[in-house]
Formats: sequence, structure tokens, C-alpha cells
Amino acid sequence: MNQETIYAVVDLETTGTNIKEGDRIIQFGCALIQNGKIIQTISQDVNPLRDVPTKIQHLTHITADQLELAPIFEDLAPTLVELLSGTVFVAHNINFDLPFLNGELERVGQPPLDLPGIDTVELAQIVLPEAPSYRLQDLTQLLAIEHDNPHQADSDALVTAKLFLKLMARLKTLPLVTLERLSALGAGLLRQTGDFFTAIAEQMHAQSRPLPNDLLIRENIALRKPAEESFKIYPGSNFAADYPVEEADKKRLLKPHLKWRKAQAAMMDMIHDNFESEAPEPLLIEAATGLGKTIGYLLPYSYRMTPEHKLVVATSTTLLQDQILTQARPLLEKLVGRQINAEIVKSPRHYLDLHRFELSLRLPHKNRMVRLLQMKILVWLTQTTTGDLDELNLTSYQTPFFNNVQHRGLTSLQPQAPFYQDDFLRRLHKRQQQAELLVTNHAYLAEHANDHQTWGARPYLVLDEAQNMIFNVQKIAQQDWSLSRWQLWSQKGLQYTDPEQANNNLARLFPKKSPQARSLRLVHKNLTKLGRTISDLETYLTTAFELPQPEAHQASIERYLNPDEVVQFVTACHNQFDQLNRQLLTIQDHFLALRYWLEQRLEQYTEGDLGIWQSFENEINLLLADVEAYQRFEQLFIATKPQEQHALMIQMTQPKQPSQLPQFKLQWQLLSAGPQMQQILAHFEPVTLTGATLAVNGHFDYLKRELGFTEAQPLATKKLRSPFRFKQQARFFIAEDGPSQKNLAPNEYHHAVAEQLLTLLVGNPHQALVLFNSNQALEQVYYALGRAGLSLDREILAQGITGSAEKITKRFMLGHDSILLATSSFIAGVDFPESALELVVLVQLPFDAPNALQTRIRYAQLSAQGINPFKAEALPKATIKLRQAFGRLIRTPNDRGVFICLDPRLLSTQYGQQMRRALPTSLPQKAASVKIIRELTDLFWLNSH
Repeated sequence: MNQETIYAVVDLETTGTNIKEGDRIIQFGCALIQNGKIIQTISQDVNPLRDVPTKIQHLTHITADQLELAPIFEDLAPTLVELLSGTVFVAHNINFDLPFLNGELERVGQPPLDLPGIDTVELAQIVLPEAPSYRLQDLTQLLAIEHDNPHQADSDALVTAKLFLKLMARLKTLPLVTLERLSALGAGLLRQTGDFFTAIAEQMHAQSRPLPNDLLIRENIALRKPAEESFKIYPGSNFAADYPVEEADKKRLLKPHLKWRKAQAAMMDMIHDNFESEAPEPLLIEAATGLGKTIGYLLPYSYRMTPEHKLVVATSTTLLQDQILTQARPLLEKLVGRQINAEIVKSPRHYLDLHRFELSLRLPHKNRMVRLLQMKILVWLTQTTTGDLDELNLTSYQTPFFNNVQHRGLTSLQPQAPFYQDDFLRRLHKRQQQAELLVTNHAYLAEHANDHQTWGARPYLVLDEAQNMIFNVQKIAQQDWSLSRWQLWSQKGLQYTDPEQANNNLARLFPKKSPQARSLRLVHKNLTKLGRTISDLETYLTTAFELPQPEAHQASIERYLNPDEVVQFVTACHNQFDQLNRQLLTIQDHFLALRYWLEQRLEQYTEGDLGIWQSFENEINLLLADVEAYQRFEQLFIATKPQEQHALMIQMTQPKQPSQLPQFKLQWQLLSAGPQMQQILAHFEPVTLTGATLAVNGHFDYLKRELGFTEAQPLATKKLRSPFRFKQQARFFIAEDGPSQKNLAPNEYHHAVAEQLLTLLVGNPHQALVLFNSNQALEQVYYALGRAGLSLDREILAQGITGSAEKITKRFMLGHDSILLATSSFIAGVDFPESALELVVLVQLPFDAPNALQTRIRYAQLSAQGINPFKAEALPKATIKLRQAFGRLIRTPNDRGVFICLDPRLLSTQYGQQMRRALPTSLPQKAASVKIIRELTDLFWLNSH
């Protein structure tokens, strides 16, 4: 490939995806590129001599009449072969277009095309590492490429050609050291995509451009230099050192950036007055949707917070953290007329360890996906100043590769290491210390509330979406420790350290009688001991608590330990816990010593030797990563009084093979978040707790109890109403014929839900969020909608299937008529303003799963106290979540939307009627069949425009 190469950018439209089952090409599009320019475009309809499915006609807008007079493929084949001969075949998903075209050629007696090929999907994944989606229409939108007729071959081929040229241009701007690294890693890419990187590297090598000023080279990796920031005052601003106490002063400050909201001003004054008083107290403020609560708390705190006395804001998700920094902070800066130094705080594992990544480049990786990720990260490192892996928008970070390159924290750094000065986490920590505003998530705060090195002494604290903090604290404490998993990892580790295993043994990597050989023997010895200790624990659990063998029809048995049994278990197994700690510490220390020694001598080893080490390292890393769960177990059951706050269950699973041993898992659960919440809050100034849905039936009793506040404790409360006009902006429909989960088998229920969603969604172009209670229901309905052909017409995003919560949220924001299937984690705290979300469908009332461990134990605890668990726990929690689900819909005064509940219990039960009363009184509610609801929805939209 060189400047004179002709690239044939091809797109096909077909009757389906399977040529062996009779699918055929109905349109061929091609754009020829040479010397960086499009030199020719070709578009040709093709008569498939068969019916074109209605859904394909609807998707492509190619009609049967249009194809009737078109030539058949057999007549076109010689022309296409002549056109494409000698070119490089380029396509967006080349492993569909090229094999399908070759299949058609072979069908009509032509030899298949033997052409080098480039995949623009893979090319874009590498060159645009932060893109939230690599669909053609999303990439064209991202790069401002005009795309008039998606899913028509001529238009798709032309925009793919323009995309290819833009990717080529961006690739040429990369530093030569990065291009050379990409060239070296490209061998595993699809077809000849890797060769394209080599060709570009050779072209740019001849030009010998200087390194841009904003980049530096470290260990043959190009990194972006951190930006230098200085404190600034905004010119022409209303900068004032003192909080605007008077209403007129606040109006002058807020104008013209914000519309005056009396309730928002009341929230600001409440926070300001509280800290001006002699005895500030915790505040609990329900700030209804649309009030502007983020600025409502940030503005008064901006006059108090300093780098020495920080404000910590905790949100329910990392996505909301980003929204505060990227949306709320710039607005706050405009209002107060000065720079706000703010930083994010989350787990070190969100960040790239540069040293570990550079090491991964020197180790052999035969896995294509690992090489693709390495190339993607190399380009990303020329762009990122944060090193935050979330910027990559990946579907999953749960792979051995990421386990190896994720940061382990500041204590893992060596000052003499080559990337020490450039380490992302070190830079971030310095900025955090200089910041006056720190934004974190509930889960991180719950585990690191006493991290005074980060927060400083007695910082201010705002818990945004405070009701979710309770759920997060309970979720964190809902952990499990699989003894059998540890047993498996120790056995696998022994295979590599056992001198009897000649093929995989690591001993040949280290000199005999050396300190490294001794370290390897100690790792082997302690892995053996670890396996015995785990066996001893399993034996104790079986005998002490008389665990029966599962019956033939049972997959597993569960045994709950009462408080006295928990104490018995902790006391009896104290020695085993001590042994485990010593064994784990020894394994970790000597494993790290071996790894460090090996890293200094990689060039001395063969690819086979290094491959053995990598396999061993993956097993040990899995074990060491799981140690965090074990340490939380110890903290809960040894350092605390478990019988007061926690519950424990032993689960024994029957093996599938008679020769295998039963599998043991310990699960533990925090019974009440209250005591732990009070421990967290004790590290801060009196907290401001806020959210849009904190009250149940008009009072805060449920939330106060769950937060651990007693009647004797001071806590000021306030409810601030929404400024929205729900009568004009929204409709709430309840399906009279919604499927009953209680009366249907799971498959029947999922099918019924899918059928009703199709009624509501087909031909309805509005962005839709569909909320489920369970992952299983979400998954089954997702595939049912796909089988019905909805995914051909609309992009369907599904949490945990098409991407992580963060990734699908960003993709959904780019959509125009997308459908997002999600679980309860999307019920709170995600903003989709205006046309980004116009329809919310609640499939089931958001009750906790009654069979979940935490639910069963919590209900049993309340019942033992003479409290009705449904009224005291289940109903208030579900009511709050129902209010939150509706709160996703109307986020601004300009929003319009429809909220639909498919759960018939909202109509047929007394508690359902009570839950309905928790929604805004001005919201129009109507019960009808799903078919009528669809008609009423269409009518609402017709009258809204």
C-alpha cells in the first residue's frame, strides 16, 4: 500500500445476512480512493430474483418496484470483478461485505476476489479510541460527515470513503514512535488492516516531522503533556467574595445564565444560613426535579470551600461525577466569576498504570483483542491527560489484560521506575490536594470515608441522590467469598511451580540456587498450604453446622447462621484466618519479587517461556484481586460485632461430576445501613443530604431511619417543589392488560412483555428507556425484540449486553430514535434532557427481588422486631424508585414525555394505588389497554408540536 494504491470502499445492501440460506445482494455501492481523494463512485441496484423482506425494505427504503427492472447479479459480476481487481478492498465490517460478495461471485461461476482488505470499524476503534460508538452513522455524526441516506449502499460507501480519508489523515498526525508501535502490533488485525498502519508509518518516516510541543516520549511511548492551569477571574463577571444574601443580589448573580427559581434560591439560603449559625446541623432537602439542585448546593458552598477545607460531593454513579465536572462546574464558574478547582475521586483501578502497560507491550500477546486494545491505548495516550480508562468507553474492563494494566494505587509505585514522574494517579493526587471541590461516588465514599489524606480534615459533604447512598452502602456490604474459587486458583498456580510439571514449570526461568529459585519454592509451598487451609475451613463448615449433602434435584443448599453461630464460626476459625493472611502475604511478596526480576530481563527469554509466565501471572492476579473481598470479610466478621449488624450464609453447591468436590461460598450482608452511614458522616462537617425523591407519602421517616438518624439527633428537613408544568409536559399511562409475572411462566412473561413493547415502540421514533427489575428479563426481551426485527429499524442498547452503563449512556445520548433497555441502576441520576429521552416504560414495579439474600434477611430481622417488612421497607423503597423512574423523563422546562407502566399491580392492589399518589399531583394519569395507550401516546405527540 502506497500513495498510488487504489482503495475500493464497498458497501452492500442485502436481503439478509446468510447467503447459504438464499439471501442476495440488492444494492452495490463503491467509492474509489487514490492519492487521498475520491476519484470515482459507483452505485447499482441488483434484482435478487426473490422477495425482499418488508423489514429490509423499511430499513433501506429500497422497494421491490425499484429492483424489478435492475440487472441480476450474474450480469453484473464481470464488471464488478474488473472494477475491483488490483484494489485494496475497504468496508465498514469487512468480514461481512467481502465474504458475501465472494459468495455471490462463486454462486454465478466467478472466482472469488483475492484482495487485501481493510476494516474501517477496527481502524476507527484504534484511531478514535474515545468514540462512544463505532456504528457508521454515529462515526459520521462524530466527525461531521454528511450522511443523507443511511442503509443505502451508495450513500454508505461514500461516507465510509470519507470516514476512511479522515481516519487516514488523523493517523498521519500521530508521532512516528506511535505509528511504529502500531505497525508492530498490527499483525493480528482483520485481513490487511495491520499492513495499512505499516504503510502509513513508512510514509511518515520519510517526512521526518518534529514531535509536537504538547507531547513527550517516554520508553518509546508518546504521552500528552499535562496542561498547565493557573487561577483566573472571568472578565466582566459579577465576581464577589461574599455570598449574595439579598434576593436582588442573587438575581443579579444568576442573570443571564439561569432563570430565577425561588425554590432554588431557598435551597441556597438554607445551606448558607446553616453554616453561618453557631451550631450547624445536618440538612435533608428534597429538591424536586427541575429546581436546579446541583447549582443550588454548589453556589453557597463555593463561598466556603477552599483547598484546606474542601467540599466533597458524592453522587450515585461515576457518570454523574463526570456530569458535575463537565456541566455544573463551568456554569458555577460563570456565576461566581472565578475558576473552581475541582477533581474527581474514584478507585485507582479506573486509571492506567503506564509501567504495567509498557511491560505488556514487551510481552507476547497472541490474542487479537489484546493487540487491538494495546493499539487503541497507544493512540489514546497521545490524547488523554487523565489516564482514566473510562474514557475508552469499553463494554467491559473485566479481562486479564486490564487486570494487569490497571493501577494498584500510589503505594505500588517505585520512585526509580521510568514512568514515576508521568504517572496519572500521582498527578491526580497532587491536583486533588490543591482542589477545593472533590467529586466522588457513593460506593467509593462508603469505603474510603476516613481517607483524610484525600479529603483533608473535616471537609464539607453533600450526598446527592442521598437515597441511593443507602442502597450503595448495603450493596458494598453484600459480598461473597468463594472458598472453592481460591482452591481452584491455588491448584492452577501449583501446576506452574511444581518441579514435577516439566512442561509448564517456571523453575527454568530462574537460576538454580538463586534468591529467585527460593522465591518460586516459597510460592509453591504457600500455595500448597493455602489449599490445605481452605480444605480445613470447608471441613469445619460441613461438620460444625451439619451441612447435608444436596439432594439429587437440588443445585445447592443454603444454611443461615444465627448470631451465636456467627460468633462460634469466627472464634473457631481464628487460626485459619491468621494462616490465610500469612500465606497470602508470602505469595504476594515473592510473586512480586519474581515479576520485578523477570521484567528487567525480558529480552533473555523465549516467547514460550514468557507465555508460561503470563499464564501463571493471570492465575495469581485473579487470586490477589479477590483478596479485597476476603479482607472485607475479615473486617466485617472479626473486627466488628457481626451478630449486631451482619448476617452470614453458607452455600454449598453440588458438583456436576461425581468425582468433584462440593463448592463452598460464604455470603454476608449488612442488615442495616444506618450505623455505617453514621460512621461515614462522622468524618465530615454536618452533611447536606439532597435528592429529588427523598420523601415517602410526604414525610422523611423512612429515609431518616435508614440513614441512622435517631429522634434525638438534630436534622433540618425541607421539601422544595418542582417548577415544571406536568399537566402540559407529560402523560402517565398504566396498562390494564399488562402481563402478570405471577400468573405466567418466565418464557411466557418475557414473550408477553416483548409483544407489548413492540406495540409501543414500532413506528414510534421517540427515544425510549425501558426499565426492568431483573437482568434475566432484560436479556430475554432484548433478544425477542431482535428476533422481531426491531433492531433493524432502531438501535437497541441493552445494559450488560451491548455495553457497560457508561458506554450505552453515551451512545444513547447520540441517538435519535434509540431504545435503551436497562435495570434499576438507570432509575436514578442519569440526565437525558429534551429529545434525548421522551418515553419511559417501567416493565415491573421496582421492588427488590424477594429471594435475594439481603432482602430475605432484612425482612426476617424486621419481622422479629414486630415490624411489617412490606410496609416499613419494601413499599417505601419501591415508591422512591417509582418517583425516580418518572424523574428520568422531565428534566427541563422544555421536556415533553410519556411514562408507561406495564405492571398491572399498580391498578389492582391497594399499595399500587398508594404508590401512584406519590407521583406529582398535576401529572395526568390514565389506565387503558396497551393498544389504546399507543394511540394516546401518538395523540400526545401530535398535540405537542
